[in-house]
Amino acid sequence: AEFGLDAVILDNYGAAQLAMRHLLGFGHERIAMIGGPVTLSTGAQRLAGYRESLLEAGVRYDPRWVRDAGFREQPAYEAACELLALPERPTAMFAANNLIAIGIMRAIADAGLRCPEDVSIVSIDDFAWANAFRPRLTIVAQPVAEMGEMAIRLLLGRLDGSATGGARTEVMSPKLVVRDSCCAPKPDARAEQARRQKR
Repeated sequence: AEFGLDAVILDNYGAAQLAMRHLLGFGHERIAMIGGPVTLSTGAQRLAGYRESLLEAGVRYDPRWVRDAGFREQPAYEAACELLALPERPTAMFAANNLIAIGIMRAIADAGLRCPEDVSIVSIDDFAWANAFRPRLTIVAQPVAEMGEMAIRLLLGRLDGSATGGARTEVMSPKLVVRDSCCAPKPDARAEQARRQKR
């Protein structure tokens, strides 16, 4: 609709919230986000959903946990490597699309870590071989078939004259598909050590 045309889009803010609420529900607080540029509405809305979900849960938003990988795999891999090398690394990562998720999975493996035992992941966007990953990725799916049907209905309405007026934007709801890439965070090693010393 921003170009004066009908559009069918995903509720990107809601998709990020679904992903984040899932991770927060496991008890994660150190959740990094690797996404895309905020100059794109998709990047900005997914970042807003990430940030607001943290604030709703009473978890401090820290911009140092956010990386712009341009929605691409190799920059996502590099960003994830940086995050995993931090003294206090994230226990979970939110991938703003499936290419980013692939980059994160590579970085976890190269760091000698495991998903989900060391780092949980939720990604937006499904892809045909997501089930081939081990672990199988928990994702927030776009309703691709419904979006296609809606786009066809909008187009036919314009062609037959039944749809008149300005450009319409239809916003479609995402769906959380729970698989195996999330679990509760491990107890912090230092906190665990302090507890043992008190005994």
